[in-house]
Amino acid sequence: MKKNMFLYSIILLLFGCSQSNQSNEDFVGDWVIFNYIKYDKKEAFENLLMEQVYPAIYSYQDSSNEVNIANKRAQKYNRFFRPIEMNEDSTWTFVFMADPLVKYATTTIGKPLLQKYGEEGASEIIGIWRSCFTEKGQESFVGNDLEFKGKKNNIKTQPGEKVMFGLNYIKYDKNYQFENVVMNEIFPTMFDYRDPSNELHKLNQMALEEMRFLKPNKINQDSTWTFLFMGDRFVDDANYYIGKPFIQKYGEEKAGEVLKEKGWNDSFARGQVLLLVEEVDISVFK
Repeated sequence: MKKNMFLYSIILLLFGCSQSNQSNEDFVGDWVIFNYIKYDKKEAFENLLMEQVYPAIYSYQDSSNEVNIANKRAQKYNRFFRPIEMNEDSTWTFVFMADPLVKYATTTIGKPLLQKYGEEGASEIIGIWRSCFTEKGQESFVGNDLEFKGKKNNIKTQPGEKVMFGLNYIKYDKNYQFENVVMNEIFPTMFDYRDPSNELHKLNQMALEEMRFLKPNKINQDSTWTFLFMGDRFVDDANYYIGKPFIQKYGEEKAGEVLKEKGWNDSFARGQVLLLVEEVDISVFK
């Protein structure tokens, strides 16, 4: 991980309160950062954020009034998620999200830490921060929600509720194909699926209404694209997999063939990663 990454990494922690006259031009899209933390540093990382980093960020006063206004506006959209489950490689993934990112808001932790703790204190905090990360470090996503029929999400997740992230790594020349098959085949088939249990059917429909699909604005360094599914919020016991809906629609023998023909199978460069996280209450810093 590059040395200066730590001064630019917690971009999603720096936001303030929205005002009623805010326009769409104030937004830059959604920004999500996945933080890969060592197996024995989960508590240390969260404590560092809640006890030292967040207090510095929320008390920060910039020399520019425009930046201060943007920071105050943006705070409403700042979200932080802790992992519920350990990753398969015994690491943890914490997630920061600007939902959405507000233009001109401060996007570094360097200045806030220096202002609150001084050079020596800021250096010590960044050293602890750095020690928490695995070699994988951080993974960043910048993109926008795509609207689809049936979606009713209003981003009202409460602290303590579960959220699911699905990272889909797509080949550099298959991004339009993947978007098309999701919007025109995957979601319609999922919405049409009728579970034999009325109770489960209601849960499935609720889960889809809370689902989000985010399209990336830029390509990854390895020439892949990352598309995000979000169960925002995650509905326990609901079906989030495409197998049953496609089998019900096309039959067990033909379901896999249809997915292949539509381009689902051929789109993936590195498969999918699913993360189940919990929304953390950061309103105490406002």
